[in-house]
Amino acid sequence: MTIHIGSLSELKPNVRTVIFIGRKGSDHLRELVRMAEFKGRAAYRIENASELQPRWFAGAEQVGIVVGATDLQNVVKAVLDRLNMFAAAQASGMLEGIAQ
Repeated sequence: MTIHIGSLSELKPNVRTVIFIGRKGSDHLRELVRMAEFKGRAAYRIENASELQPRWFAGAEQVGIVVGATDLQNVVKAVLDRLNMFAAAQASGMLEGIAQ
């Protein structure tokens, strides 16, 4: 699994799963999720890394991260750490066995 961070418009077409980090009540993020889904991408809004579900990434080769605010660097780091854990598990065929 390769992880890309950027705006929705910067993500390459082969990024089929996108994680949006920010307040779930954000109208801006809600619209971005809608746009991603319209383009056929799986899109998930989270506020912290513990909300990530391993099943979202089963078979995913490319994952995008879109950050909704500049003050979320600690959350971004935690999300990257958790995604890297999922990627290692996926590489060894163990992603489905990861406890949430």
